[in-house]
Amino acid sequence: MNSDASFTPSLPGELKVDRLESLSPDKQHVYLFTWLSDLNRFLSAQDSDGATAHQMFVKNELGKLTPFSSSILTRPIRMLVGRCYVEIYTKGDRKTLYDVLNDLLNALNAGKADKNIDSKFFLVHVIGDVFGCAGDSVMSMAAHGVLSLMRLIKASSNNAGYRTAIFRSLSQIFSLCGSFIEENLGRDMWKQARYGTQDKSSLVRAAALDCLREMFKTVPYFNNASDLDHLRSIVVKALDTPQSTVRKSASQCWASAIIVATTVTTSVVEVPVKKSKKPPPPPNPDAEEGSNVTVAPPQQPPQTVKKVVQNVTISFEDGLKILSNAYTKSGSLSPRVKAGIIETYTELFMLSGSADVEKHYLSITKNLLDDILSHPNVIGNRNRKLLARRQVVFLLNEVIGQQLLGEPGRLHSATILVNEFLKNYPRVIKDRYEPSKYALTGAVLALKYLIETLGSAIIADQKPIRDALLLVLQHPNYTVQMSACSCIRAFLLHVPALLVPTAASLMNSLNRDLAVLKSRRVSWEVAGRCNGYASGLATVISVASLRPQFASLDLASRIFTLATGLLKASGDVDVLVSTAHIQVAWMLMSGLMSLGPTFVKLHLSQLLLLWKSALPKPLSKDAVTDKNVLEYSFLTYVRECALSSILAFLRFNKRLITSDVAKRIISLMQNTTAYLNLLLSKKIIDDQSMRLHASLTLVDYEMMVRRRVLQCYTTLIEMRHGDSLQAEIITTAVSLFAEPDAYISPLSTTIAANAGAFESVWEVADNYAYGVTSMIQNFNLAKFGFESPNDDREMISRSWLTTESFGSSVERMLNEPTIGAVEHDFVAIFGQSESESGLVPWQVLPKSSHTAVVDLAIELFVLLLPMQTEKIQQSILEQVASFMGASTLQKDPGRRAAITANVAMALSGTLKLVASAKHSSRLRLTDEAVLNIMQELLKSIAVKEDAFVRMIAADAIGRLCAIAGPNFTGYQVKQSVEEIVHNRDPHARAGLALSFGSINSHVGGMAAGTHLKTIAGILMSLCNDPHPVVHFWALKALASTMESAGLSFSGFSSSVIGMLCTLYLSDTHNGECTSVISSNLEADFSTVRVIAHCIDAFIGVLGPDLQDMSKNRELVSLLVQEISLESDPFAVVESLKCYQHAILFAPQYFDRRSFCLSLTKYINSPIKDLRDAAIDGYYQLARNDVNSVFASTGRALEGHIWLAFDMTPWHEGVKSIILTWLSQTGVSEARHWVARCQAVLVKLVARRKKQPLLRASTIAQIQAAEPDLKDEEVAGFAAAADDGGEKQTTTKANGGEPLKWQTRVFALKCLKEMLAMNKPTLQNLVPKVGDIIRAAFAASTSNVLEMRLVGVSLLDDVLLAFGKMPDPEFDDVPLLDQFQAQIASALTPAFASDSSPELAAEAINVCADFIASGIVTDVAHMGRVLKLLISALDSCTAQGDEITVGELKSLSSNSTVMLRLAILSAWAELQIASANHAYLIEVTKPHITKLAPLWLGALKEFAQLRFEPESDNETTSLSNSVGTKDSVLLFYEQSWLKIVEAIATVIDQEPQMMIAALEGHSGNGTSAPAKQESDGSSFFFVLFGICFEALVKAPNGDVLASKQDMPRILRALQKVMRPDVCGSSIYQPRVFVEIVDLFDRIALTEGYDCQEPLIGVLRSMCIHHPATKREYEVDIDGNDTMSDGTDQMFDLLRAVISILAQIHPAISESGDFARPLTDDAVNVTRVAMDAAKDMVEAFSFDVRIDLYATYLHMVGCLIEAPECQETAVPAILPSLKQMLRNVVKSTHEADHDAYGQIVQETRSFIALFTTVLDRYSDSHDSTSLLIRKNCLLALVVVITSTESILAANDPLIEECCTVVIDSFNDSELAPIAAQCARSLLLSSSRSSFAQILGRKLLPQLVALAAGTDGAGAGGDSEMAGVIGDVLVAFIKSLHDERVAPAMAVCIPVILYSVQDERQSGAQRKQLVELANTDGLSFKSVVSSLTAAQRMKMERLLRAPAEEDEESGEADAHSAPTIQLKMNFGF
Repeated sequence: MNSDASFTPSLPGELKVDRLESLSPDKQHVYLFTWLSDLNRFLSAQDSDGATAHQMFVKNELGKLTPFSSSILTRPIRMLVGRCYVEIYTKGDRKTLYDVLNDLLNALNAGKADKNIDSKFFLVHVIGDVFGCAGDSVMSMAAHGVLSLMRLIKASSNNAGYRTAIFRSLSQIFSLCGSFIEENLGRDMWKQARYGTQDKSSLVRAAALDCLREMFKTVPYFNNASDLDHLRSIVVKALDTPQSTVRKSASQCWASAIIVATTVTTSVVEVPVKKSKKPPPPPNPDAEEGSNVTVAPPQQPPQTVKKVVQNVTISFEDGLKILSNAYTKSGSLSPRVKAGIIETYTELFMLSGSADVEKHYLSITKNLLDDILSHPNVIGNRNRKLLARRQVVFLLNEVIGQQLLGEPGRLHSATILVNEFLKNYPRVIKDRYEPSKYALTGAVLALKYLIETLGSAIIADQKPIRDALLLVLQHPNYTVQMSACSCIRAFLLHVPALLVPTAASLMNSLNRDLAVLKSRRVSWEVAGRCNGYASGLATVISVASLRPQFASLDLASRIFTLATGLLKASGDVDVLVSTAHIQVAWMLMSGLMSLGPTFVKLHLSQLLLLWKSALPKPLSKDAVTDKNVLEYSFLTYVRECALSSILAFLRFNKRLITSDVAKRIISLMQNTTAYLNLLLSKKIIDDQSMRLHASLTLVDYEMMVRRRVLQCYTTLIEMRHGDSLQAEIITTAVSLFAEPDAYISPLSTTIAANAGAFESVWEVADNYAYGVTSMIQNFNLAKFGFESPNDDREMISRSWLTTESFGSSVERMLNEPTIGAVEHDFVAIFGQSESESGLVPWQVLPKSSHTAVVDLAIELFVLLLPMQTEKIQQSILEQVASFMGASTLQKDPGRRAAITANVAMALSGTLKLVASAKHSSRLRLTDEAVLNIMQELLKSIAVKEDAFVRMIAADAIGRLCAIAGPNFTGYQVKQSVEEIVHNRDPHARAGLALSFGSINSHVGGMAAGTHLKTIAGILMSLCNDPHPVVHFWALKALASTMESAGLSFSGFSSSVIGMLCTLYLSDTHNGECTSVISSNLEADFSTVRVIAHCIDAFIGVLGPDLQDMSKNRELVSLLVQEISLESDPFAVVESLKCYQHAILFAPQYFDRRSFCLSLTKYINSPIKDLRDAAIDGYYQLARNDVNSVFASTGRALEGHIWLAFDMTPWHEGVKSIILTWLSQTGVSEARHWVARCQAVLVKLVARRKKQPLLRASTIAQIQAAEPDLKDEEVAGFAAAADDGGEKQTTTKANGGEPLKWQTRVFALKCLKEMLAMNKPTLQNLVPKVGDIIRAAFAASTSNVLEMRLVGVSLLDDVLLAFGKMPDPEFDDVPLLDQFQAQIASALTPAFASDSSPELAAEAINVCADFIASGIVTDVAHMGRVLKLLISALDSCTAQGDEITVGELKSLSSNSTVMLRLAILSAWAELQIASANHAYLIEVTKPHITKLAPLWLGALKEFAQLRFEPESDNETTSLSNSVGTKDSVLLFYEQSWLKIVEAIATVIDQEPQMMIAALEGHSGNGTSAPAKQESDGSSFFFVLFGICFEALVKAPNGDVLASKQDMPRILRALQKVMRPDVCGSSIYQPRVFVEIVDLFDRIALTEGYDCQEPLIGVLRSMCIHHPATKREYEVDIDGNDTMSDGTDQMFDLLRAVISILAQIHPAISESGDFARPLTDDAVNVTRVAMDAAKDMVEAFSFDVRIDLYATYLHMVGCLIEAPECQETAVPAILPSLKQMLRNVVKSTHEADHDAYGQIVQETRSFIALFTTVLDRYSDSHDSTSLLIRKNCLLALVVVITSTESILAANDPLIEECCTVVIDSFNDSELAPIAAQCARSLLLSSSRSSFAQILGRKLLPQLVALAAGTDGAGAGGDSEMAGVIGDVLVAFIKSLHDERVAPAMAVCIPVILYSVQDERQSGAQRKQLVELANTDGLSFKSVVSSLTAAQRMKMERLLRAPAEEDEESGEADAHSAPTIQLKMNFGF
């Protein structure tokens, strides 16, 4: 990539006006646009001096544009000119400012106001920008500017964009100069702005409201109650508009006004000083005596003092009251106004800041919950009530909770909600406030959000919250109860320790109230309480499946018994009591279904009977028998309750849904459908006095039952159990969502429709909207079940058009007529997923039963239609078409719109399903008639005015073409083109244009390539259409076409990018156009945004070719740069995406640095789309090189990234950036990462501050005096990282608070990951160990369980990484020795009473690692860590099911299992480590007798759970836990291998003690019966079975064991495979075959790490085989067992040999290429040869003889293999020596023939070596030399081992002597040859063969030594010395009379080899050794020497003494010296 200098902009030349005028209009736009863009980029890169220096140039050049017409000075040009002025006046001085403004105002005022409007438009915009950036420097011109602009307002009545610009410029003037505007002028401006708020153009109204906002903020005389009330009336009128931009401006205006009115202002006034009441002072004593003149004191003016007075117009509470009063105003307040008021609340809270909102949180909640939610005007209508609740919850959760409250603020707010709302119900004190049921609902939902965001931090207030929620459950209102249940679920998910106590408390309360019901004292209040307790209990039970370690099956069984008892007793009581019993019973059943198959399977048969009795088939007499409304309501409600439990069963127990169970349930559904049909035929009239529940009619009950039936059907179909369903069901489904008369409309909606007031079905406010589906949510669509949503957040298919911000969230509520609520479906509560953000989209809340029936009918239609035959499909679609064309719909536009939407959604879903399952034979949609009907239906929908439905139909047309094929596609394209040509309706053209884009998207670029030219031409022509609806959707379709066409669209690239540039520069394609209608439409559909979307698609089309197309690339760069500066944040989002892709394809042509800096501005934006785009951009850049990103942005980006993560800790994008950053720099910047993570742990961030709404005169002072807290926070991260986190900024003094605990936990996880990355270079982190331990300690002692868990885990990582590392300053002291106290203290909170089983289990593991690390090796000094483990072990052995660790007690059976296994695993780890650390034996040995039975018991339980089939009646102790198979098994899977290894280690160390401990263990306390030795130990089969199963499944990644665990398992088996443990059962033929097959597979497929322990197992099985004992010949059946045993031993030996053959192909003679031998391969070779040696000895003698030959053959093959010479052959020589000795021993039991065979094998083996030596004697390369060396060594090994069986006259003697002597001739082989000769001579006395060999060898050695003089072998004295050493060693081995003759031979030879006495140290040493060996013989030999020889010997022996004397004299004559020390330790 080019350097950043290549992107430094340069100053463009002067603007050439004559050239500009000579160009065509299109080129004029581009030329001027390019020149201004270059100028703006240059100015933006300048500093203050540069901006000042170029002011005159800018003034002169931009002044040339004044006379041009507006056709050239379009909106982008106006914006660029304004930005150029802003750049020079915000950076540089303002010397030319007055002149520029004066020129602009003079040009504006020239001529009449209504003339030359085009040029004045440009001037108005520029004047506004200049005043907006530098107005405070030209205050005197403000009034002139205001008057000039006001003069133009009347003349701008025909130009909406012009009027908008005028009001915007006025607001810019008032923003900085408002306080200098006179009151009269300000009042006149107020009137003009007020009139502007009534304009027809939405942009004009928005601009006028912005102007009013700035006036109220900056002009002091409007800050009064009267003007505030006046503004309220203006804003409320403005809010009632369909345009969201107007509502946004109005809400901002109103919120700003309230903030100004509630802000405390200070003023300084002069106050006169009060006169003192003290007497006047005495006369002056210094006056002259005798003087009668009285001098009066001088008259002083009245004294005043200055006093600071605080002024406030209204209080904060009054401001809230103003908004709530407006919201609840009597009369028909439109939803738009309510939405605007909610937006005003949002703006008010955001402007107030975190501190004020937290301070007034109680006032805010009381205002929202009491004044709005509980107001009579709100609660009187169901829809208004639900809408208000949704909006209030939005304010409390998404605005206040997420954006404004930090972690302490959320805790404080939760306390307020509990103490002030929840605990005030029921009222205890008479006059105390009691919240209404609506306020309670809102408070509980707000509390739920706070609990979910706080997570485990809520533990600090767990008891008050739980008690308060249990109180709320008593409320008789069903909505309050369901809200409380939802909150309880969230609470218990984060505080699961209270699960069992809460369930027990609810159970007791429920039993108490049920007893009251049985006593016949029936009241609705008691029944309501029972229902509340039952729903709460069911919710608690549903949590048990997610937190099984805290659950109890005993409690679940009691609940099931209670429910069945209530159902059986319901027939003996009256209707009301029976209703309560049935409701409670089935609700409890529904909750129990969530426990899963483990529990439900036990009671399935009973459940089927209960369901059958509750859902009987209607009898024939029921058709003629009439019942009253109460009876029918009761019967219907009973069915709804039973169906709810069936639905819960289907959702949570899919494993139990067999075909038989499915058929039974389907029959029950059919019975219920028959009952509903019977009910409809009765036509029962509702009687309010006979209602079962006051708020529910019989129709409501019917819809509730129908909803359950449809839910069960869809669930069964999704599980592939719907094949038996009849076609009538789909007909019923069609009638439910498409029949014209099959809906129930509220009276108010009917009246409005008849009066012609119907506008849109999406704005109908009755929560039913003519039966429209709720799956259409603006441009978003709810996903069908087959689309497999993972969680609630993915249940919505988000459209590109959907924006995410506060305003858009409120606006979307207006177009969703059906509102979901938690009380609509209590079964949905059981399936709510956990939300990290706490923000569950309201779209996923269950809808009312009436709407849910429509949704489910559509989904049932989608699932069933493709499964029908062609005839049925055709008839059903014809029925749908007839419904849509029914004449009755002409008078019912609402129902017609609803049916259209429903049908569009149904057809779209059907096509999605078929397209996603193309290869499924069950789903088909191929008939031409069916496709044609669908095409006609979709075509009629695609041209509708409804944009939501139009988009669905267009997308469905594309899917239909993809399914139907190319011919159908061609016909569709042709038909659409003709329709566009003839139909001028903009909505129809927009829909057809969208269908073109959809066809290309779904058919594909290749298949639709034949129509690409036609489609591109039509779309480009539609893009130029001036109507906003047409060109917006055409541009969107063009973008879709480009994205799908890819490179095939490149031919249109130049024309497309030119068109896009023209459209962007045109004034017809933006909001500032002339037409009011177009302007209003542009406000909703931003053309600028969709242009940016097209540019993004265009970049994708070109791809890397963008580098070669310079013109297109420059246009793309210009457009993207300008769009990125737009005020529309969502257009900016698209521009960021464009830049991101452009840098990807052409990095050298786009400025990476500027892109990074622009991303930094948005990474913490409150607008979600902007933040996500910035995060995606950073992630793409960081993926390649994160350091280059930081080089572009500076280190401040680190702080921005952490703050972004802290804002949304659940955001995967930010997490990915940090993890990528860590992966690239975790090693190179390891120490920085320690400091970085520590900074996150201790960093304090400032809360959101209140926005300053002060006067213009003080703004500059504030900006200069107040620090930028956001930048301060960001800088604080870098500073903390630099100094290791020890410094803090001033944030704490400014009210800072720590980062969220989720952020700190993630930082700790990053620290753990960094440690794992640095394992090879841990030495670099030694200086940071203290910081890491401090971080772990801080986390371990936190009040958040997640932080504790990560902190303890980090401590474990530190112990494993640094535990055995010595201190760098003291080698004998462990590095962590100084941190013992911190580590022990960090573990203490893990065993406190408020801890959790997971945390305690992890801490127990850390305790074991601490002891095993060797930091402390003295048991007496291990302290509380060891005591804790011992006490925990004692708790495991104590009687009872409860385990106590420290202060923590196990809360359930599952937690008991977890803790028990953690304790056993910890002790097992210590036992395993004791094999390498002797001090641990002292730790574990005293407890083996306790541990052994516990370990074995755990393994037995694991084996039972894992391998035994599930039974219907579980009798083990493990059945006391919920979810045994799913939860408890996980604990065993994590621990079993450690336990097995521990048992194996003890067996290896103390076998008898371990066997005795295990065999004495019995489950009932009695001793085990006596066993036969051949049976083995009883516990062996448990060990072996688990290990065998793990080895079988490990290669496939089974959860039982991973592939990396296989060596550990095999080593454990190696230790266990002892005869006293395993016995002989494993040698039974069937068992043995399975074992050997497994071992063969491991030997062939696994690596050396598995092969080494496998060899040990094979060896153990072979040498301990029963056949080796030869105790029996036949088995009980008379079969020969010896042959079978021998075959098995052969199989075991064959497996070992096969491993050798894999490593060394020469053994098998396969001819495979030999691989290089690694250290592991050599080790396996050595182990295998050793094992083979031992295994051979286990065979009988006859077999052994043959196996000796096999073994020797393998050795011979290895010795001949060149690759084995360096490492393998030396490794196997010890094994060869032992094997040869075994061979010699075998000769004692051999007969003559066998003996001869052995001797022959031995001779052949010796001959092999001599042959090899001869073969390589002439080779001198390194390999040959190694072969000869190894052959010599092996030869000596063989001779010395087998000399006793070789004959003295063997001809091999001569050959051996020859090869040894010949080896002396090679200097490199001589040392080896000498060693060999020495060995042979030393062994010559042991056998006749050796004696003869020695006799042959000795003369040749003497001759060789004698031949080494100068005349002989060239004077090789070194060779002579070597031979002399051999001879001396030989003499030393002789005894008695043999010594003297030998010396007589050797001493002359030694003297003969001496050439220089001073350099013959070896010979001198040899003579001394001989003299010391036998002095007498030495003297006798010396005396027999010649005189010359004796003289030579004397000189030789005297030579060292003379050398010592000479050296002593030299030392005596040398001068003394002093040597200075030069090394001072630096």
